[in-house]
Amino acid sequence: MAQCRMNNKVFRQRFWEYEPPRAEDERDEYHRDKSRIIHSSGFRRLQAKTQVMGVGEGDFHRTQLTHSIEVSQIGEGILASICFRKAGAQEALEWLPPNDLLVAACLAHDLGHPPFGHSGEKALHARMINSGGFEGNGQTLRIVTRLEKYKAGKGMNPTRRLILALLKYPVPYSNFDISSFPAKPPKCYFDTEKLIVDWALGDPFSDGEIERFTSGGISAGKPVHRTLDSSIMETADDVVYAVHDLEDVVARQMVRQDEVTKYLQPVFCEFGPIIGGSEKGVSLGEFEKDLFENSFARKRLIGKLINLFITSCSLWSKEEFFHPLLKYHVKFEEPIEKLLKTLKKLTYDLVIKHAEIQQLERRGQRIIKKLFDEFALAPADLIPESAWSALNDDDDKDRRVCDYIAGMTDNYAEKIYSRLFLPGRGSSRDEL
Repeated sequence: MAQCRMNNKVFRQRFWEYEPPRAEDERDEYHRDKSRIIHSSGFRRLQAKTQVMGVGEGDFHRTQLTHSIEVSQIGEGILASICFRKAGAQEALEWLPPNDLLVAACLAHDLGHPPFGHSGEKALHARMINSGGFEGNGQTLRIVTRLEKYKAGKGMNPTRRLILALLKYPVPYSNFDISSFPAKPPKCYFDTEKLIVDWALGDPFSDGEIERFTSGGISAGKPVHRTLDSSIMETADDVVYAVHDLEDVVARQMVRQDEVTKYLQPVFCEFGPIIGGSEKGVSLGEFEKDLFENSFARKRLIGKLINLFITSCSLWSKEEFFHPLLKYHVKFEEPIEKLLKTLKKLTYDLVIKHAEIQQLERRGQRIIKKLFDEFALAPADLIPESAWSALNDDDDKDRRVCDYIAGMTDNYAEKIYSRLFLPGRGSSRDEL
């Protein structure tokens, strides 16, 4: 299958400037995108950022880094499966992303997440609500296009198609009624990146399609339209969250067998064994037995579930769009989709809402809010000069403070908090 048969080079263009390859560098533009992600400081920092459980709670469970690596692997699997099964219209198959581009998007999709996961995101939203907002996906776009230290003020200077793949929510913050989002941010990009987003959308798509893509289909603060590439990335992300995070919490004995049965029973009562593309199906009995029997049985079930989801994806169309990148997206048939949503809800309800996890979330929010308040008083004095000067000086004070805190790891934020607020803790010689 020949992937991504382009009739022009518009999607390989870079916003800031054309960069000719170095001598004897035979990589294409998307391979170079992927390399920049892997070698970025933002990507390395993910190893010390919370996924579901705190990074200091053990050595087995996922961090944001391992989560992102797993998303890239599942994304590759989905792409390969769709190509092999020809699971979509010929036009859609011809516009599937090159492997390097999809891997780059999957590896980069969580670069913007602040310390302490979604609790840190909520804390920064609370402080930035009247200053342009904060949302993790919006920060990802900001990092790759402006903040990452590849080119000063230009981030990684990514290709147009990578920008479109990472534009998970193509609506600016200013389009939302912010009074409707007191506790958590709307899904959006920041107005500081509007010029770049307008450029990314402007050449490939018609004005009418851009209008429908960026203003239609908002549900509960979440835009529903995204590009084909972004839909593959999001599906891979959902699968990893639903399956691998469940594996973590079962291994940590944070959920019981009867709790899992209670959530999954309605799905299996409705559909019976859930059958995918190449497996005989997975049953409720397998969940009840294999998930809790031992680590070997659990790993077999996890592998079977991953195969079930990967081999069940197909390309569906939205008739309101003409261009293939906007028209097509990845989707499951109803039984598979319902199982995935149920597993995600199980993880959220039984783990994220778990009292001990909520305590840690409150702690993370308190740390982030107090750091922001203190830094905002005198940022040029409290933030190291090398870090403060490296931030984009075209932005206002609050945005630069926000960028600095969002880039911290969990441990770094805790050390700074201890130095600032805990008596008898911290010294000028602390390694940070």
